[in-house]
Amino acid sequence: MDVNCSQPDHAVIIMDKETTAGATDHSNDPACNGTALIHDYGCLTDLPVNICDFPSIRAVRLRHNNLTTFPRLTCLPRLLVLDLTGNAITQVPEGAFHGLPEIREVYLDSNVITSIHPAAFDDEVNGLQIFTIGNNLLDVVDPWLFLLYHRFCLFDFRHNQISYFVNDHHRNINTSVFYGPGFVDFSYNNVSSMSKKEVTAFGIKNIDESEKFIEWGFDFRHNPFHCDCQMYEIFVLFDELIKLFWRDYFNVTCSSPPKFKDVPFDKLPLDELVCSVTENCPSSCTCTKRPYYQDVLVNCTYEQLPTLPDDMPEGNLTVDVTGNALRRLDLRGYMGRVVHLNLTANHLREVDQQAPLALRNVKSLDLRDNDLQHIPSTLQTISPDALYLDTGTLKCTCDLEWFPSWARYHARDNIIKVSCLSGLDGRHVLLINATRKDLGCEAANTSLVQGVWGYVLLAATLIVVALILVVVFRYEVLVLKHRVLLRELRDKRFPALLDSSRYDVFVSTASDSDNDAAWVSRILLPAMDRRRLTYFVPQRDCLPGAIPTDEVVQTLRQSKCALILLSPDYLAQPICCFQFRQAYNMMVKEDHGRIFVVCLQKVKRGHVKDRFLMAMLNLNMAYSGHRPEHVDAVLGRICAYVR
Repeated sequence: MDVNCSQPDHAVIIMDKETTAGATDHSNDPACNGTALIHDYGCLTDLPVNICDFPSIRAVRLRHNNLTTFPRLTCLPRLLVLDLTGNAITQVPEGAFHGLPEIREVYLDSNVITSIHPAAFDDEVNGLQIFTIGNNLLDVVDPWLFLLYHRFCLFDFRHNQISYFVNDHHRNINTSVFYGPGFVDFSYNNVSSMSKKEVTAFGIKNIDESEKFIEWGFDFRHNPFHCDCQMYEIFVLFDELIKLFWRDYFNVTCSSPPKFKDVPFDKLPLDELVCSVTENCPSSCTCTKRPYYQDVLVNCTYEQLPTLPDDMPEGNLTVDVTGNALRRLDLRGYMGRVVHLNLTANHLREVDQQAPLALRNVKSLDLRDNDLQHIPSTLQTISPDALYLDTGTLKCTCDLEWFPSWARYHARDNIIKVSCLSGLDGRHVLLINATRKDLGCEAANTSLVQGVWGYVLLAATLIVVALILVVVFRYEVLVLKHRVLLRELRDKRFPALLDSSRYDVFVSTASDSDNDAAWVSRILLPAMDRRRLTYFVPQRDCLPGAIPTDEVVQTLRQSKCALILLSPDYLAQPICCFQFRQAYNMMVKEDHGRIFVVCLQKVKRGHVKDRFLMAMLNLNMAYSGHRPEHVDAVLGRICAYVR
C-alpha cells in the first residue's frame, strides 16, 4: 500500500504488476481472494481510495493509525474481520456495518468512541461472533446492540465509563424469541445501580422473565455498585441463579454504602437493603423503604408528637410512634396501608371509633404503656393476634361486653391477661372471664318501662314518617295499588274478560313525529308481526271521518293491552295525553288489561303533566326503546299476558 503521510487520506493499494496485468477491477482476481489489508502503526486517516476495487478482501487491519470517523465498508461484502484498534474514532453510526453480511469479528478497542448506535448492525449481519470496544469513552449503552438472534462469543465493553443503559427506540423483548446466547463484558465501568425499573423498560413485565437469559454471561465486576433497596430484585434473582451454577464473573462486589464495601452480591443480607424515602415523609420522622419486608418504616419515636402525622409515603407502612404525646388515636387516610403500628409509651386515653375499622390490614397494633380506660367495640374487627393492650388500665363498663366472647374464641397470651377495674368492689377482673354483672351491665337495664316507652316512641315515629311518605308519594302508592294489590282479586272476578277483545295491543304514539313513526314502522311493528300480535295504531287504522276521541275509547275497550310510546312530541299533543289517561283508567284502574310505557326519547320530568304517568316513571316502570333487550322484554310480557 502506497501511503504518503503528508496526504494520509489518499493512500492507494498497489498490486504486483505481473498479478494485476493492468486491471483496475480486482473483484474476480484470484490473487485477492482470502487476503487481508494490513497496515499497523501508520498515519492513515481514511481507507485507501481504491479499496473498493478489491471487494474480495476478507480482513482489514488498520491498528494504531489516525482514523477519526468510522469508515464506510459497504463495498467489501465478503469482509470477515475488521480491526481498527488504537485509532481516534469518536462514534459508530447507524448502519455502520450495512452491506457486510459475513462480518464475524470487529475490534474497536482504544479509540475515543463516545457513542455507538444500537442499529449499527442490520438484520443481514447474522454471523457476528466477536465485538470489542474496550478502553473507550462510552457512558451509556443500548442493549439492543448485542441482543442478537444468534449465538455469539463476546461483546467486550471493558474499561469505558458506562453508568447506565437506555432503550431509546422503546423496543420490547419478545419472550417467545430466542436471543443469543453469548458473553457480554461490562467490567471496569461506572455502573452503580441496576433496578427492576431498568429491566422492565425493555418489556420484561416480571423480573423473573429475565431467566430466559440464563445461558448468557454478563461480567459486571469492578463497577462501583451502590447496594441498596433499588437493586433488591436483582439480588434476589442473583441468589436464585447461584443456586443453579457458579461462574467466576459472579464474584461481583459492592462499593457502597461503607458497611457493604467489598461485600459480594451473594453474601449481602437482603433484609438490610434499604433506601431513604423523602416524599411525603413527615418532617419529624425518618422513612426507610424495606423491600425485604415489603413496607416503608416510618420512625417517629420520641418526638413529642401530639397526634399522628397527616401524610405518609406510598406503600405498606410500619409506623413507630413510641414515646410521644398522643392522647387520642385519630382516623387517618393512610390507615388502610398500615401493617404495623406501635403506639407504646404515649398518653392515649381514647381511640376513635372509626380508626380500628380503617386499620383493616394491620398485623400488629401495640397500645401498651398508655392511659386507656375505655376502648371502642370496633377493636374487635382487629385480629386478637395483632392487638396488644395494658393488663390493668381499663375500667369495667358495659361497653366491654363484646370483649369476653371475642377473646375466648381467639385466646392468645397478649389477650387473656387483660383485666378491668370493677367499679362495684374495686377488684381487677380478667376480661376473658368477665360476666355482665362484673361489667355492671345488669344495673344499667333496671327499667322495663323505659324500654316500653322507647318502643312506643319508635312506633309513633314510624307511623308519622309513613303518613308523610304516603302524602308525598300518593300517586306512586295508587299506581302500586292499582297494579299489584287489586289485580289478583279482579282476575278472579273477571276470568274471561280477555276472550272478547279484538286487538292484542293498542299502540299510542305521537301523530306528527317522524322519528317516532320511523321507530314504529322499522322496529315495533315487525317485532309484533313476528310474535303474531294483533294491534291497532290510530294514525294508520282509524276510519276516515271518525271522531278521534270516540274511536280511541271504543278501540281501547276492544284491546287487551295499551303500549304508550313516550317522547317529547307525545307529551306536546293533547290527543296523546287523552289516550294515556283513557288507557290508564280502563287498563289499570278498571283492570281491563295491561299498560306498558316505552321511552323513545328522553323526556323532561317537568313536561309530564299527568300525575299517574309521572308516578310510573318514578317507579321505573318504563322501558327504553333503544335497547333491544328492553323491546324484547316488553313484547314478551305482552305475549305472556294475552295468551
